[in-house]
Amino acid sequence: MVFINEQWNNTGDIVVYSNYHKYWLDRERKIKNPLFDVFSGKILDLKEGKQSAINYFYNILNEEICDGVTICVVPSSSAEKIKSGIGMLGERLAENQRINAVYYLYRTKSIDKLALGGCRDKEVHMKTISTLDDITVTDKIILLMDDVTTTGNSLYACKEILMQKGAKHVEMFALGKAI
Repeated sequence: MVFINEQWNNTGDIVVYSNYHKYWLDRERKIKNPLFDVFSGKILDLKEGKQSAINYFYNILNEEICDGVTICVVPSSSAEKIKSGIGMLGERLAENQRINAVYYLYRTKSIDKLALGGCRDKEVHMKTISTLDDITVTDKIILLMDDVTTTGNSLYACKEILMQKGAKHVEMFALGKAI
């Protein structure tokens, strides 16, 4: 898994580090998922912004990301939530000879959480995500990161927005694929 050089994925697909198993099979009846594992727990810790999870994923990813890459993250489903765990990880990764555009994309209107059954259509994301005016991504090579992907539509929408804003190349990456 080397990002931003000749060994890029180049298929337009999302690069996923591992599988993510949700904690609850049935939240209302409190039935826990027997497949929930340590990795999935680390992702939940990251979502909560826990430093131990940020360190864990930083140690996994830092050596895999080339210098000079612009780091962006998929914004939260909540327009009010600016900072996120994946954003804090992105900021830390950007400290090492990379470009910090972590929060270049932002949510203009909250949408229902996808994990709780919200609409997963790409168009919902296209209509509710915008970009900051004081940052440019023109001709940049971007690593677009998300914590968990299910359908990939938020990543695909963000990639399209970045390309419309002039990005040279966007590689999509998620820590986990919801199973």
